[in-house]
Amino acid sequence: MPVKVTVIEISGISPIPGDTAPIGDPAWLPSLYNAVEVEFNIVFSYEEDVDTAPILSVTLASVSPSVEGLTYTKVGSDTIKVKGAPVNVFNDEVFRFLFPDKSERNLAPTNTENWDTIVKWAAPGSKEKTVSYNFTVKYDDNPAAAVPIVGDTVTATLSQNIAWLFNPSLAYFKDLVKKGKL
Repeated sequence: MPVKVTVIEISGISPIPGDTAPIGDPAWLPSLYNAVEVEFNIVFSYEEDVDTAPILSVTLASVSPSVEGLTYTKVGSDTIKVKGAPVNVFNDEVFRFLFPDKSERNLAPTNTENWDTIVKWAAPGSKEKTVSYNFTVKYDDNPAAAVPIVGDTVTATLSQNIAWLFNPSLAYFKDLVKKGKL
């Protein structure tokens, strides 16, 4: 991959026991815990053989599966700041709610629907989820020219593990119990 990535100014990230992310692999971002505040910058550079080229722009094209709670902000032409707490990552974590009509539905703990009480909470089956990020990177194909020449637009795909953590989910459950109407 001619696009190189450096992660700097990291806060809120700690080692995760049993993490399956490859150590030192440049295509992997640091692993995170679900519902824990983090902040870091991803700095992109273009290097192919001995040639380097200035980055003109970087944009986040897609995240799969989607992750709520994180923001991705451009900080200059070659840097994306990632900030926030990833939530609702584990779709099989069950938060079941009872509604006024006595029906029950599974919803995210951050939902804003008009429910009466939470009736069930269960941990997810898998305690780790791998997320893929696709970034569109444009670079100057001829940095010696007086005017930048936009080279090929390349896609940089980065992966990241998000690990489930018991305490934030328990805190969600306790808060939902308090907010219940029954």
